[in-house]
Amino acid sequence: MIRVTGLMTNREVIASHDQAIDNLYDVDRQISSGKQFETPGDAPGRMGESLRINRNLSVTRRIIENAREGANRLKLMESILDQVGTLLIRAKGLAIRMANDTMTAEDRRVGAQELERTLEQVVSLANTKAGEQYLFSGTNVTRPPFHFTDPKLNPGSVAYLGNHRSETVQQGFSPRQREAGLMPVTEAGDRILGDSAADPFGNKPLPVMRRFLLGLLSNDQPQITRSIDELDRTIHSVTERAAVLGTRERAIRTTVDRLEKYTISQKTLKSQNEDVDVPKAVSKLALNQNFLALSTKASRDILRNTQNVLFS
Repeated sequence: MIRVTGLMTNREVIASHDQAIDNLYDVDRQISSGKQFETPGDAPGRMGESLRINRNLSVTRRIIENAREGANRLKLMESILDQVGTLLIRAKGLAIRMANDTMTAEDRRVGAQELERTLEQVVSLANTKAGEQYLFSGTNVTRPPFHFTDPKLNPGSVAYLGNHRSETVQQGFSPRQREAGLMPVTEAGDRILGDSAADPFGNKPLPVMRRFLLGLLSNDQPQITRSIDELDRTIHSVTERAAVLGTRERAIRTTVDRLEKYTISQKTLKSQNEDVDVPKAVSKLALNQNFLALSTKASRDILRNTQNVLFS
């Protein structure tokens, strides 16, 4: 019984010695790499958690990139509509002058030339691109949304060539619900500015400006007078639409800020899950070195005692 117990003790001491060597290797590897694990076999639970965090970070990064691009588009579109509003104010001022009884047909013909230049500026702004994409063409972003149909035969006639679909960006993200609402970041230009070719009697800026232009060319004072109120309404509608785009842009910026904070928190969790606490690891290394020294001494004593028994 004494011999069996001694043999078991010897085996346990040797196993502890081997375990101390393995522990020392693991701690040394962690300090060298700065990571608690390198392969799934080192720590399956921690590796799974890191993979989950990496997926969240990847999805969030894409959402942030798309949201920033969408916010930039909306900011540019708001600025463009502000400029269109300024041009409409100029057109209204021209209408007030041209409605005066003292204006002759020649005066109004000259006024028509001024209005044509203003209309060209409006169309040019409406055909603005962000990068390689037109802003006011819905999702048909590769071609200009507006063009003059035939300036000679149909003065002031502008047709819309875009579509009425919208690109969107996500307003939020969480691991449990990846889609937390979509925000449109494109606009169908005819819904803001109209289409004077397809809808010449519409109340949007392009049809109103065309009727004003025709009134000037035909010296039609009643039509010119009506254009004053019509232009005033278009100024309000464009200003209101610009405000809507500005509200969207600010909402998306808020989303980006929130997701950037979420990204920081996820990176912190990843660091806590993967990175080695170096001071703690060094302390553990010293402890394992001491234990290894003790187990080595115990192993030598066992070997010496075994030799004494065998050769005594």
